[in-house]
Amino acid sequence: MDKQDFDNFVFDFNSLEDGTLNESMMNVFGAWIQYLLEKMFKGAKIPVRVRGDKIQVMRFTNALVHEKRYMNAIKKYGLDSPMTYKSRHKLDRAIQKFEKEVGINWPLK
Repeated sequence: MDKQDFDNFVFDFNSLEDGTLNESMMNVFGAWIQYLLEKMFKGAKIPVRVRGDKIQVMRFTNALVHEKRYMNAIKKYGLDSPMTYKSRHKLDRAIQKFEKEVGINWPLK
């Protein structure tokens, strides 16, 4: 899957309810999240096409935003800073809420 494929990629959380999520799909999901984070750090338009109920999409967005904030905290303060620990805690909570609501594991840990 190349970068152009990601721009046209749609992840539908509603389709997960039928149990069709497999390891291959999780790998694609993880690669897609990494690609989105790269776009966010470059300040580029984020090609997000996510479907699901309102809560699922909100939980996904929150986890993605907190992932970026945590990476920014590491870059700015280092790993041992209280600010970084605080950011990591918020990321952990966002991931926990995502996993509970959507029913799949967050691929970046």
